[in-house]
Amino acid sequence: MWSPRSGQSKTRKAGDEAFSYRSKNVEFTVLDYWRWANSDLLDNTARGVLAEFLVAHALERTIEPRREWGAFDVRTESGIKVEVKSAAYAQSWPQEFPSKITFNIAPRTDAWDPDTNEWESFEQPARTADVYVFCLLGQPDDPDPDPMDLDQWEFYVLATATLDRERPHQQTIALNPLKALVRRTTGRNTTPYGKLAEVIYTVGRGSPIQPDRPSHLNRKE
Repeated sequence: MWSPRSGQSKTRKAGDEAFSYRSKNVEFTVLDYWRWANSDLLDNTARGVLAEFLVAHALERTIEPRREWGAFDVRTESGIKVEVKSAAYAQSWPQEFPSKITFNIAPRTDAWDPDTNEWESFEQPARTADVYVFCLLGQPDDPDPDPMDLDQWEFYVLATATLDRERPHQQTIALNPLKALVRRTTGRNTTPYGKLAEVIYTVGRGSPIQPDRPSHLNRKE
């Protein structure tokens, strides 16, 4: 079957691949394109993709390029489906006040499988992942956060079953209700990046969350 995922779209590029014109390489590369298109990591679209990358990297699932429009964002090696949502107080445009933090948790009426190019429709709206990871960048008093500083991100991990039970039809959730729900159902607040994979696996398996213990991030990750 002809598939757009059968060739180049499955291969991670290194960045030094040159564009060509009339069968000859020209002077600009994929890296030049990436720098032009994605340098503003505070941009809403770029920040959302960055949040997905951070979660995928924590789970060691960045071998293949990101897929757009799938029913979920990342699948762990053991098959846990993860949905990633992002928000930030500071945007890439001038603001008078920090942005109000809300996350989209709307159930879906259909889902697309990028492997088969087939759509599945649901009789009742449904959430298609097993775990949600809500990624929040910065603080309300910081107008210029650094998206590449992992300590400036907060990660809230929640089982989809919890959302389905507590907020079955809700379209969005604000930060304070999210924090309360995470605390009440998991016994923890935010998850540091160095423990993100562990907590996703634990929540995805439905295992009890262990109390926070001191940890450090492996800088080679």
